[in-house]
Amino acid sequence: MLTLPLPFPIPSALIAVALALLAGCSTTQEITLGAQVPTKVIVTVAQVQNDGNSSQMTSLLEEALLKEKLAVVGALPSGTRTAPGLDALVSYTDVWRWDLMMYLKHLTVQLYDAETGQLVALGRWSDSPLHGFRDPKTVMDGLISDLVARVRGAKPSAAISVSAP
Repeated sequence: MLTLPLPFPIPSALIAVALALLAGCSTTQEITLGAQVPTKVIVTVAQVQNDGNSSQMTSLLEEALLKEKLAVVGALPSGTRTAPGLDALVSYTDVWRWDLMMYLKHLTVQLYDAETGQLVALGRWSDSPLHGFRDPKTVMDGLISDLVARVRGAKPSAAISVSAP
């Protein structure tokens, strides 16, 4: 193998910084289950609107819920925590930033028991400081898929927190 000498030595600290910056390009996603996981199967959900929700992200949330075979029945006003006849309520908060174009920085989705108003699960997604221009649909689909899978697989007696890279 042929190696060419470098005009100057590369300090190991510089290599470590470069590797850390490359690792900073990843995203984080975390699903946390609430203190009480519902004992019934979640079938019907309604979306609770938050101030500042965009029609695009609201549509993406609905599409992601439908992909998970959940029946989405209308939208409820901000602050609603209980709704008779439904299994769960879902809301989201998204944070966007500007860097040549708008990009999704953070997404948080909350799932509440519609009968008791208690938090069932919380899903958080965050882009790294060296962000990418991630597709919001892909982010929403992945977060909702993981959140629903964790809720469906949870045992009512034990709530856990699971992180995904």
